[in-house]
Amino acid sequence: MMEERADRWPSCWGFELQTEEGDFAATIVNVSKTGAFAEGVLPFEVGVRVRLTAMREPVRAHVVRVSRRGAALQFDKPLTAAQLENLRQYRDLRQM
Repeated sequence: MMEERADRWPSCWGFELQTEEGDFAATIVNVSKTGAFAEGVLPFEVGVRVRLTAMREPVRAHVVRVSRRGAALQFDKPLTAAQLENLRQYRDLRQM
């Protein structure tokens, strides 16, 4: 039986992904309540633990897929409706 994929929403949210190796600038280009795709120069491997912040709350995740464009993240816990709405916005990290 095929597992149903959560609805994905477009985004353009600049943020920092925090890891044990340091912080990396990225942009969420799509997001769902269970995960996101982060674009950027991200030297990650599958399984790497990451953290970002949504509405002043830490969101923990791990990398499930890596490509030249970036990394697919799976959140440890589903986002709240408010966090999901927040991450569906445009924010350029370079302007902060």
